[in-house]
Amino acid sequence: MNRTSLVLAGIAASAVLQQAAHAAPLYSDDFDTDTSTNYNVFVTAGATGPSSDATFAYDYNAQLGIPTAPNSTGGTTKGLRLRVDNLQSSVGTVVGAVSVATKNISSLPAQYVLSVDVWSNYIGSTGTGLASSGSNGSTGVTVGVATAGTTIQYIAGNDGMLVEAFGDNGGGANGAYRVYTNNTSPRPTPANSTYYAAGTGTTSASNTDPYYNFLTAKTAPSAQTTSNASTQFGSTAVGTIGFAWHTFTITKDATNYIWAIDGTTITTVPIANITAGGTQVSLGNDDTGLTGSSVAANQLLNAEIFDNLTINAVPEPSALALIGLGSLLGLRRRRK
Repeated sequence: MNRTSLVLAGIAASAVLQQAAHAAPLYSDDFDTDTSTNYNVFVTAGATGPSSDATFAYDYNAQLGIPTAPNSTGGTTKGLRLRVDNLQSSVGTVVGAVSVATKNISSLPAQYVLSVDVWSNYIGSTGTGLASSGSNGSTGVTVGVATAGTTIQYIAGNDGMLVEAFGDNGGGANGAYRVYTNNTSPRPTPANSTYYAAGTGTTSASNTDPYYNFLTAKTAPSAQTTSNASTQFGSTAVGTIGFAWHTFTITKDATNYIWAIDGTTITTVPIANITAGGTQVSLGNDDTGLTGSSVAANQLLNAEIFDNLTINAVPEPSALALIGLGSLLGLRRRRK
């Protein structure tokens, strides 16, 4: 086979791979409509009722001035909004939390990738603006896999694997980037764990580590700086996810669960270290404490937005090899 044939074979193999990559997802939800019946919703309790809430088909542009998510089609601006301790303070738990979990995923292949667009919004401080969050604004975004979907997934407990990132720099001693492997492991996994792509140093889970500098400082949408000028001014801290769309992925390959933000690996956890509870996935919002706030500005601005949840199969290496070999053989037959 000459060089031209090899090039053509490569093009053919690439075309087949592209077709595989664009196959129908195993699960998808763009949250443009109310799909709440497909999820179990869990919230920590307050003294007189739920502490937190979940709103499906929430128009984040109309309410918060947030632009369309990167993986949306047609410019739609509806998603899932989660708010923690916005109704009242949580009681009888470690921290306040809300999580939603799928309930209709019957099975998943051995290898897959979950993807979801995330926007973390919070009220800034009257003194420093977005450089640090204001009242009840320091909360974490969570994404979970391999859960049974029958219990709340949060700081105090989970099944499967749960990852978490804080929109501001308020993660505290446990860091802005966290991974929870199961209920018996340290919660969260210590910063010096080999899981973190940032290394095993004391700052590997902190937004101050230079590894996270790819997350540049951001400003609030103009709608927020206009309506809430006293808190929404300035920029976020470098290394945090606040006030920008980010695509979170969790890839399960042959040996690991790999969490990435915008294509940059955050943690890699061996499958053997995860106690899987089931085949469901979760999205959530954790507080750093229990205290709630019903102030109107807090109600509006403290929110985690999710959009375009998908799960796709990842072709195994043997399947990719067969695709390439088949393309080469096909071209060889035509040449004869």
